[in-house]
Amino acid sequence: MRVPRGLFPISLLIFVTVQAQIRVIDDLGRTITLSAPARRVVSLAPSLTESLFAIGAGGQVAGITTFCNYPEGTRVLPRVGGMTNPSIERIVSLSPDLVLVSIEGNTRADFTRLTTLAIPVYVSNPRTLMGIYRSLTDLGSLTGRSDEAQRLVDSLKHKEEMLRSMVSRTPVSTLFLISLHPLIVAGKNTLLNELLTLAGARNIAADLEGNYPAISREAILADNPDVLFMTADLAGETEHLISLFPEWSQLNAIRQKKVYRLDTDIVSRPGPRALLGLELLLACLHGGTQ
Repeated sequence: MRVPRGLFPISLLIFVTVQAQIRVIDDLGRTITLSAPARRVVSLAPSLTESLFAIGAGGQVAGITTFCNYPEGTRVLPRVGGMTNPSIERIVSLSPDLVLVSIEGNTRADFTRLTTLAIPVYVSNPRTLMGIYRSLTDLGSLTGRSDEAQRLVDSLKHKEEMLRSMVSRTPVSTLFLISLHPLIVAGKNTLLNELLTLAGARNIAADLEGNYPAISREAILADNPDVLFMTADLAGETEHLISLFPEWSQLNAIRQKKVYRLDTDIVSRPGPRALLGLELLLACLHGGTQ
């Protein structure tokens, strides 16, 4: 049936032609508004790059940092510099319609410069699994990949539920070394602390001030953790650790051969592989091998 001319009011015609805006609130409480899904995204954090690829938005990534090394598809992407010293000029030259930054990895100065250039900037700072799920959902909205993001989040939540059922009821005393010179450990308000807790560990450093506090070799000896974790790049065999701190040979973790070196990219990046990190911690705490 032919519709008579003039039947639809002008306001309705305008409504039909105008696209709905995309709005999300980032981890700084800022509202990010896009008129359409971002098609050229610059990611300034490895976790955010991984997240984009995980929700199927890898083809929309226009640039990344030199630290973005996963997944395989990142190898061919343009680099904009490091996380703390990216080239703003290089970022602008890529004509992004969205830039992603993290609070812990990037600097306030770079964030300020980007926002003054009128480029939409989304700030991510997840320190829990729930925070990761929220970031994935936001990125799905910003890139037009909401359905893919929701499927991924549902899958991760299901895996988290399964892993939680494997946790021992008796917390295991643990410590996670981030640096040896100086001695730095993972403390409270960090993803690592969340994963350790979920895996059935009692993080000794959770009572210290700061997210990544310094600790003395004497304090570690006094706390005497039953399990000792460290990033894979810190030391070789346990004997090397003892050569640095001979008194640690008396630690329960070392005497019971429960010293584990883990890939920091997996256990500390607040992205989609965090559940793999939880799985690795569980394997170590409940019958894993060095």
